[in-house]
Amino acid sequence: MAFRGRRWIQTSSVRLSPVHLLILVLLKKKPAHGYMIMQGLRENLDGWALKSGTVYPALHRLVELGFIEGEEVEQDDRPDAIVYRLTSNGQKMLAEALKGLDSELRVQDSLWGFLGRTVSASDRKALLKWATRERSPMGFVVMRGHCASGKCAPSNLDFLQKYREYLQQELDWIDAQLARLKSSKDK
Repeated sequence: MAFRGRRWIQTSSVRLSPVHLLILVLLKKKPAHGYMIMQGLRENLDGWALKSGTVYPALHRLVELGFIEGEEVEQDDRPDAIVYRLTSNGQKMLAEALKGLDSELRVQDSLWGFLGRTVSASDRKALLKWATRERSPMGFVVMRGHCASGKCAPSNLDFLQKYREYLQQELDWIDAQLARLKSSKDK
């Protein structure tokens, strides 16, 4: 999956890109060097891979802003690594950014609902096709708004069936994770 476009998360003092935010979230869990950060992002984002040319400049910017700090660590048989950790300013900024993200998601929910209720049938079909392909929760919001306005029709059956299959796969995954966690807790 590729990163498309550039969205910024605005806080009271600085704008953070999604890459900055992802790095801060990952470093909140534990300190890590750049390669570990790229691996952690790939593992947590269903294979979405960021290149070093994206991650390292973002790390340098976060250091400049004082949100993270790096410490050089010697490694046997390999070049030294810089291990990054979140600073107290970084923790505060992350909390503020996540609050802002919550309100942005509510705005997006309203926007997609509005689009679903007001765009032409061909545009709505294109939106739903994209949402189905990308498995976007916004597709569900569009369809819900469309049906709530009394415009749901048999032609929407395909989208609803595909989305139900997708949600069932997600629920199956959640059930497996819950079972794994319960099993490890019982040991």
